[in-house]
Amino acid sequence: MNLSQAATVLIASAVAVGAFVPSIPTTQRMMMASTYATSRTTFSPLAMSDSAVIDAETVEEGETFEFQAEVGRVMDIIINSLYSNRDVFLRELVSNAADACDKKRFLSLTSDADAESLARPTIQIKSDKEAMTITIEDSGVGMTKSELMNNLGKIAQSGTKKFVEALGEGSADVNLIGQFGVGFYSAYLVADKVEVVTKSMQPNSEQFKWTSDAASSYTIAEGGGDPIEGSGTRLILHLKDDALEYMDPAKLEDLLQHYSEFVEFPISVWKEKTEYKQVPDEEANEDLAEDEEPKMKTVPETTEGYEQMNTNKPIWLRSPSDVTEEEYKDFYQSAFKATYDEPLGQTHFSLEGQIECKSILYIPGMLPFELSKDMFDEDSRNIRLYVKRVFINDKFEDIMPRWLKFVRGVVDSQDLPLNVSREILQKSKVLSIINKRLVRKSLDMIRAIESDEDDSKYIMFWNNFGKYMKVGIIEDQRNKDDIIPLLRFYSSKSGGDEYTSLDQYVEGMKENQKQIYYVAADGKEKAQMSPAAEKVRSRGYEVLYLTEPLDEIMIESVTEYKDFKLFDVSKEGLDFGDEDKEERKKKEEELNDAHKAVKDYLETALAGKVQKVKMTDLLADSPAALVQSAYGMSPTMQKYMKAQNVASGGADTGMMGSFNQAVLEVNPNHPIVQDLERMVKSQGVESEEPKNFATLLYDVAALTSGYEIEDSGDFAQRILSMMTTKAVGDVMDAEVEMATDVVEDVTVDASIDTETESTEESEEKEVEEEVKSETADVVAEKNDGDDEL
Repeated sequence: MNLSQAATVLIASAVAVGAFVPSIPTTQRMMMASTYATSRTTFSPLAMSDSAVIDAETVEEGETFEFQAEVGRVMDIIINSLYSNRDVFLRELVSNAADACDKKRFLSLTSDADAESLARPTIQIKSDKEAMTITIEDSGVGMTKSELMNNLGKIAQSGTKKFVEALGEGSADVNLIGQFGVGFYSAYLVADKVEVVTKSMQPNSEQFKWTSDAASSYTIAEGGGDPIEGSGTRLILHLKDDALEYMDPAKLEDLLQHYSEFVEFPISVWKEKTEYKQVPDEEANEDLAEDEEPKMKTVPETTEGYEQMNTNKPIWLRSPSDVTEEEYKDFYQSAFKATYDEPLGQTHFSLEGQIECKSILYIPGMLPFELSKDMFDEDSRNIRLYVKRVFINDKFEDIMPRWLKFVRGVVDSQDLPLNVSREILQKSKVLSIINKRLVRKSLDMIRAIESDEDDSKYIMFWNNFGKYMKVGIIEDQRNKDDIIPLLRFYSSKSGGDEYTSLDQYVEGMKENQKQIYYVAADGKEKAQMSPAAEKVRSRGYEVLYLTEPLDEIMIESVTEYKDFKLFDVSKEGLDFGDEDKEERKKKEEELNDAHKAVKDYLETALAGKVQKVKMTDLLADSPAALVQSAYGMSPTMQKYMKAQNVASGGADTGMMGSFNQAVLEVNPNHPIVQDLERMVKSQGVESEEPKNFATLLYDVAALTSGYEIEDSGDFAQRILSMMTTKAVGDVMDAEVEMATDVVEDVTVDASIDTETESTEESEEKEVEEEVKSETADVVAEKNDGDDEL
């Protein structure tokens, strides 16, 4: 139980034991009777009896009335414990002023009032730094002396409630806020002395001043400073030393914008305003020619005056047919400080009957900043609760389920089960009814976005808020069936960044397909690489990709959709239903028998890593795949659980032991598996090469199936070993090839040399023959010459 709840209980207990019921003279009790309580008198459960004020004595300043000791104790509780945030003092006092204005308006309309009474009442607030005071003045109904004594001289006495009771059934049009009678005393959260100057709108009423320092007495005197025109009430708060921040007009303006932004009557704050004006520059114009225009300069001009704070209109109180789309957008951007965000959708509705409630809900166009850091940020303010236009709180958890944390809106109801301080929303049937209606309207908004002709709107919604819908599947069993059709997934047949709904999947199912297939992975790319998904894709079936850790938790709650069961293809026992189970079982047995040697070898080499090894003809391109048993934990879930274990202080160890070991499915038609089978037969089971080969096959299957490698160092060593073996083989091949090339080169050179030598010898012979021929010719010629001589 917190302080506010404890204070409420203590007040009720004090009333129950009669702490506020001393006896007083009949004449004084008659004097304190409410002027308007003429039809009947029904007291609030928290109200004191009329005899709470006793022992009046007359002094020069007026009459001083002593409180009983019990009343003083309860006032101390209200001041120090009932309210958790002292900023609310302004909300409570402005709400009281608004009630006074509304009473005056109602009474003016139902009586022969003059033009001055029919003028719209106003509320004005002014701070005085020299006097260290805040003045809150309204031109409302005002109070008589007896009303001052009854409404302010008693703890938990509600003048507003008595006014409503006096009106009986005809009070439906009166927009009154206060009901508990303790709001006035919130003034003592920031003030050590309060003065109330008031004048009733009743004919020939006098002005009175009520003064109290929250001690054991209060004083009522005639007059009280500047006269009040017409009727109204002026509250003067003498601030405590630790509350001087409230003299700053900017602080008051912020509080009014937060709590009283939509109060019906104008609320103005006295503040300085600086405006800039263009005036002639005397110095620059001294030597100005007659035909030249005077030079101007800009000077600041500071003025003081009242400026209205509550200019926004509470459009939720209007009929939806009277509000335009532009007005809805402007209200959203101003009320939720979302200047650059345009809502994707809104809904405007009211509840009537058992409870009365008016509301506007919005779906933002972008993820609110505070939710981008933490999707369930406690400081996020999504639903703002109002009672008769007055802001109460925006931190009520039960008004909207947390999976709709992103929905923003306003709820205004006088039926909300608030505690006395109007800060705590208590659990009740009313709250449950409002909660159901808000959820239903939110789902209607989402469905409207989904059915919009512009598909990009729902894609934008899903990208921003899809994770909240998944949480709704997990946490909200009552609305789960309404959320499931709104889910979106990547799939093996959706191109690019397009999504597929379950309805679209069912429409595109193959004839005689009996299940909806899905696979979980860390992202779309890894899902596409999954050998488990390959088994389904190779047969022409579509596979949904679950790409986030939340998806797998969510899908556990969606076991069936439109009579089709959802099946995880990474689990053992995949059955397409296109062949007899006995035939299928017989085919698997034949495969296992045909490749028994490599199957047994893998089970031995991978003992402790896999539950078992089985041959399959479902894999098309992958040599192997890891699958879980029907109750096993997927790799994505294993990573999530491991992270949770580490975050909670546990060790990062293999969880679930042998229970969570996977089944290795092997494709005997793949060249890698056939090569392993050859190595086992040729080198034997004791050889290191097939052992490394088998372990590497397991590691690759684990990686492509989404598992983590337990010993990354060992995996790297096997890769390096294989690369080294390949590299050594390549070097040896290169050396042999080089040697061959050298031999060939030598042979070619020798052949060339031989041919060259033969050519040279032939040429020499030809030269010799030519020389011999020429010599013979010369000799012949010489002989012929000799003969002639």
